[in-house]
Amino acid sequence: MKNKTPYVVIGILFILFNVIAFAIPTTKTSAFWIGYVFTVIAFAVMGCVWYLTIGKKQDLKSKLLGLSVAYISAVYLAVQFVAFLVFMFVSYAPSWCAVLVCVLILGISAVCMITTNVGTEMITATENKVAVKRQFIKDLQIEVEMLAESEADGEIKQKLTELSKKIRLSDPMSDPSLSELEDELLSKVNTIESSSDKASAIKEAETLLLKRNKKVKTLKG
Repeated sequence: MKNKTPYVVIGILFILFNVIAFAIPTTKTSAFWIGYVFTVIAFAVMGCVWYLTIGKKQDLKSKLLGLSVAYISAVYLAVQFVAFLVFMFVSYAPSWCAVLVCVLILGISAVCMITTNVGTEMITATENKVAVKRQFIKDLQIEVEMLAESEADGEIKQKLTELSKKIRLSDPMSDPSLSELEDELLSKVNTIESSSDKASAIKEAETLLLKRNKKVKTLKG
């Protein structure tokens, strides 16, 4: 369930805005109503942005960028409110001026929010790809650790523990060109438990791991 506090704050600010707009005795010119409508739009925009960003499950970096979008929407509202006050008290302001100023504020704010949101989506997509590339080493390490825990032979258990350590110290980043080698390595690890010569199987797995790590280093240049 999303935190309702931000929306309570927006509701209170909207009520205060209307009190200021209609309790203060000023001439309600066309510029006033234009400023009022655009300020209501600013409240709606901020409410929608906060709904889509605050409380959403994201990694830390993406969440910070999401909060940046929410911050921009709040700044947009603040600037629009100032513009509204100007048109509220400057009764001789022409309507075209109010439209121009409010549209400019809305346009600039929209561009800032869109570009920041695009940055958030790009970072999230990149982080998801990186997570997938790192998953192989994590899964392989877990597999070897489970073998070591269930192994009764002390010597073999030690060799599996050493293999697990080598896997943990390996570069976690993968690449599509390594898929065949990594599949072979995983297959070799899966056969260790049922192998008649576990020591040799572990040695072969270590050799494949070393080959894999050298290729990763080569790919990174």
